[in-house]
Amino acid sequence: MIHTCSNKFHLVLSLLLAMAAVFAPVCVPAQEPAGEKPLAAQVKDWHALLDRYEKTLAKGDLDDDRLVEIRTELASLRLAARSAADLAQPLVQSARDELAALGPPPGEGEPPEAAGVAAKRKAIAERLTNMEGSMKEAGLVITRADGLTERLQALRRSRFTERVLTRGPSPLSPSVWRKGFQEMAEAAAALHQDFTAWLAGDAAAAAKLDQMRWQLPIAVLTAVLIAWPLRLWFIRRFGYVELAAEPTYGQRLRTALVTGIIRTLIPSAAVLALYLGFTAGDLVSDRVQNIVEPLAAMLVMFFFVVAFCRAALAPGEPLWRLVALGDHGAKVIARIVTAMTAVFAIDAVVNAWGKRFEWSVELMALHNFVTGLSIALLLLVILRRRIWESEAGTARWPGLRYALTLLVYAIPIAALPGYVVLSRLLAIQLVLSIGLYVLVTVLAKIGDEFVNHTLSEHAIVGRHLRSNLEVSPEGIDALSFWLTGLVRLSIGLAGILALLVLWGAGGSDLSAWLYEAVFGFKIGNITVSLADLAFGLLMFGGMLVLTRFVQRTLEHRILPRTRIDPGLQHSIRTAVGYLGFTLALITLISAAGFDVSQLAIIAGALSVGIGMGLQNVVNNFVSGLILLAERPIKVGDWIVVGETQGYVKKISVRATEVLTFDSASVFIPNSELIAHPVTNRTYADKVGRIVIPVSFTYGTDARKVCETLMQVATAHPKVLRHPGPFVFFKEFGPSSMNFEVIAFVADVDTMKSMTSELCIEIDAACRREGLSMPYPQRDVHLDFDQEQLARLLARLGTPQLSPAAPGALPSDGA
Repeated sequence: MIHTCSNKFHLVLSLLLAMAAVFAPVCVPAQEPAGEKPLAAQVKDWHALLDRYEKTLAKGDLDDDRLVEIRTELASLRLAARSAADLAQPLVQSARDELAALGPPPGEGEPPEAAGVAAKRKAIAERLTNMEGSMKEAGLVITRADGLTERLQALRRSRFTERVLTRGPSPLSPSVWRKGFQEMAEAAAALHQDFTAWLAGDAAAAAKLDQMRWQLPIAVLTAVLIAWPLRLWFIRRFGYVELAAEPTYGQRLRTALVTGIIRTLIPSAAVLALYLGFTAGDLVSDRVQNIVEPLAAMLVMFFFVVAFCRAALAPGEPLWRLVALGDHGAKVIARIVTAMTAVFAIDAVVNAWGKRFEWSVELMALHNFVTGLSIALLLLVILRRRIWESEAGTARWPGLRYALTLLVYAIPIAALPGYVVLSRLLAIQLVLSIGLYVLVTVLAKIGDEFVNHTLSEHAIVGRHLRSNLEVSPEGIDALSFWLTGLVRLSIGLAGILALLVLWGAGGSDLSAWLYEAVFGFKIGNITVSLADLAFGLLMFGGMLVLTRFVQRTLEHRILPRTRIDPGLQHSIRTAVGYLGFTLALITLISAAGFDVSQLAIIAGALSVGIGMGLQNVVNNFVSGLILLAERPIKVGDWIVVGETQGYVKKISVRATEVLTFDSASVFIPNSELIAHPVTNRTYADKVGRIVIPVSFTYGTDARKVCETLMQVATAHPKVLRHPGPFVFFKEFGPSSMNFEVIAFVADVDTMKSMTSELCIEIDAACRREGLSMPYPQRDVHLDFDQEQLARLLARLGTPQLSPAAPGALPSDGA
């Protein structure tokens, strides 16, 4: 049944009860405490209790409070049965394991087993049968409880529908107004009479009240004169401070929270002081206290809502506004929310008074009509198009505003014929739903800011992630994204639960649903438990953090103090990472409730996937493991693969990253490095060989060339002596005699600079020794006839050749 909420305390109280009922089973110990009944005895008691409930429901003369009580007891019984069955499941599995350890019983024709083994097998089998039977009985209890719950729900829904759709006195009837005003006047006169009689009967209380007649107003005035400037100072000091630039959303959100708290505390403290001043020392009667108590509570709620609304909308302070509204829209919405909060506060107070003083149906109908009409008028004002126009002039959310407008018009229309309960339900629930949406949105923004601040460089957690765990900025962004999503999901789920409570779902219903979701629900033959899954994810994350810590310790504290090659150090660090990830994955699977022994089915499915298209991925993965084990290449090596050469930067699961000499990263699949030839210039050591070709003109003394080149190579300090440099007369070329200078350097990374230095020294030595380096020589023969040659010579202004020399060009002396 859907309950109308007289005030917001009902929502908060229901949520707290639901959370308490949900998390109560978490605290159940894993083992049965001493003295607790066994499962069989508990099942017997549960069935007896269900039989009593069925007889009670069969009578059909239960009021709503008793129905709610029975529904809560059924939910508790169902949770107890489910929890007991879950606790008995490990015992059943243990008995099955014991039977499996004894092995199968001997078959026909086989020798009988030992008497002791047979007795143990019989005892274990009987215990297993009893526990399995008790678990089935517990399942039957759950089924019966579900059936009774459905009957209760159907009965409550029918009663609620009848109550909502029952036509009462119409507010258009003059008799309703006359009786309502008459009853209010009678209540005020009765209250005044009670107050006067109480004063006349208690002289001490009358003297105290007469003394407080002057002291209390003076005290309140003094408190206001002190608190109001203090409030303004707090807002200027911690609220809307002047900044050089436009404040960020985080600064605006923090300022809104601070100003909202400041604006709430001071008036709330004044109201509480007045309430305690009146009620302390039995200065007022019980009837007067029944009036003052809800009034004080609603005033505090009024100050809270109005303060935080004005802090979020910031009328007159557009830079500190949390929502994208203009000044006009912010001011109007702030006024409407203030008026709406006042209407809700008055409604809650009047309802409390009506229940305590048993007001008539006509007076409550009149009150509900006035409340619903006030809420409808305020909602129509706040839904106007002008308030929701953006800077471009377009209205936001037109479809939603039209739907809400129709619901708002339904509030007074339903009340006029006499359906006041339906009108009140629409008004109250609609406003509370909108308020809940705003609250969830604000909490999501607060969660985003909290996560961003926690992971920032200025927070302890952010500094620890960056310094100790060496998380990259990209990793911080990814972590922030997932944590923000998790926080938003949690707040969204809490908002959905609150909305269900708001529209009538009881705490017991939510407890049952949440217990099913958290502690296990079946999808086919698979039981999914969010609690186990969350625990597994927590263990998975913890194992990854521990692996990262071990890797960092090896990299910075242990391995640098050894004489292990840097490439092998990287391989060890990577192997530790793979091992940690594998252990974390196994921990996740085990903690989530999956049987590791059944992973063969998953492996079979993966084998099919590998055969259909994942073979390249697995091939690269296995090749990466081979590279880490055999180490033909390692991080820092200079390798040449086809047309690509550079330094190995990283060996990952799928590919190896090679940083070329022009600072470009090339990712080579690991299978390519295993299946194709790879040149590793620094595999055994970093010694490199330099080969410099040098050519000289024909006629140059070859022995002198060899001596000169050898002197240059030997004289360079970075050229190794063992092995020493060599000079070879390589060949007779078409235009030159070709030589080669071969030298060795200790560090292959210096080959480029060493080649340049040796070339400069060779050029200088050849100039000193007069050794000539040739230009390319070519003989050109032009095959022209006499006429073509004459035209060419005529163009060049050259004398004609004699006919005896066709095709020949004149010499320099011609």
